[in-house]
Amino acid sequence: MKQVSILFFILLVGAFANEALAQKKDMAVACFKSSMDCANCESTLTEYLKFEKGVKDLKVDHASNTILIEYKANKNTEKDLAKAIEKKGYKAEKISKAKYDEIVTASKKQGQGHSH
Repeated sequence: MKQVSILFFILLVGAFANEALAQKKDMAVACFKSSMDCANCESTLTEYLKFEKGVKDLKVDHASNTILIEYKANKNTEKDLAKAIEKKGYKAEKISKAKYDEIVTASKKQGQGHSH
């Protein structure tokens, strides 16, 4: 009986792990270079984009003018997310994740050397 309980537990854990992996497979990432110029722009886009269909994670940064959106691929598309950004009056130039990382890293380094 104990072996059956252990086997059931292992199968149950495996089922949950498989479900979590399946959900991750449906996820996609879109990165954009934008035209924000202040914290209010960042806030406006953050508040607007977080309610777009399928959006699960969002990083909007006016200092680097970048937007990273993690979303459910079966709920939205890069093209529709770009349209949503443009609808608010901002540029939405598609960039790769590698380019996004490069821009954000450079922006952080530049910001650290900035004196007030």
